[in-house]
Amino acid sequence: MKYRIESKDYFVKFENEKVLGMTPEEHLKRKLEVAGNKFSEDADNVFYNDMFYLDSYVLAKGALAAADALGEIHTGLQFHDAVCAVRMEINTSLVNEGVRLMSIEDSYIDVNVRISRGTIIYPNTYIEGECEIGNNCSLGPDTIIENCSIGDRCSIVKSVVKGSEMGDDCKIGPFSHIRPDNVIGNRVKIGAYAEVKNSEIKDKTVIPHLAYIGDSDIGRNCNISCGVITANYDGKVKSRTVVRDNAFVGCNSTLISPVVIEKDTYIAAGSTITDDVEEGSLAIARSRQTNKSGWVEKSGRKRIEKP
Repeated sequence: MKYRIESKDYFVKFENEKVLGMTPEEHLKRKLEVAGNKFSEDADNVFYNDMFYLDSYVLAKGALAAADALGEIHTGLQFHDAVCAVRMEINTSLVNEGVRLMSIEDSYIDVNVRISRGTIIYPNTYIEGECEIGNNCSLGPDTIIENCSIGDRCSIVKSVVKGSEMGDDCKIGPFSHIRPDNVIGNRVKIGAYAEVKNSEIKDKTVIPHLAYIGDSDIGRNCNISCGVITANYDGKVKSRTVVRDNAFVGCNSTLISPVVIEKDTYIAAGSTITDDVEEGSLAIARSRQTNKSGWVEKSGRKRIEKP
């Protein structure tokens, strides 16, 4: 059957609004074409794109439902109800394909997202844009994933992940922020309050917590400890930091780019690294500690416990 699509005046305020990755007209075309129909500007069969949500509108055999079975969308509340109907349709389809949604009502997944069997999605998870997710992952709760490719057996908990590629067996979160343009290898851990942007992180590297990695190339099997910062921006130019395989960067270290940390090196905790570090070295870049004996008593700063 050939069809064409028209909009009624009262639906103009909704017609360009994206609903789970598509406009109302795009959703309607998708349903009609799945049912074996073809679009034609001069077709006699007219569909109105304010009706696209209702399953009764396009029967499985491709026939039209009776006109009196259709509900029109005039108000914001009716539009909200229609969006909920689309969400239920998408989520029900995923469950039937072997994806485990712990709450069909509280999962928000765009129509173009591809999720493999065995993946578990916890409530309040948003998966948006062009995403491909592998087998047996665990996603959420309270997570946003947007335009990402994610491998098998990955765990993402209470985090935001956007515009990045991720290999297998990765662990992200809780409270991680993966900004766009990252390539993350296999068995990588990015933990609590870590932020990563425009970086390549190779296999088996761990960034356990409270770190910022921006515009960086991190090798295999590296340890990026708590509080590490790549200082990639000098106020005018953003430069890259390179950390090669098997490096250990100690807590509260700052790597001021551009800088290269060669393989099998250690950076002592609290260091500020401005120069390249050669292979197999220990870099220490901090002032020596001085203890002033009796200073508390002499300065009158001894703390007195309050009654």
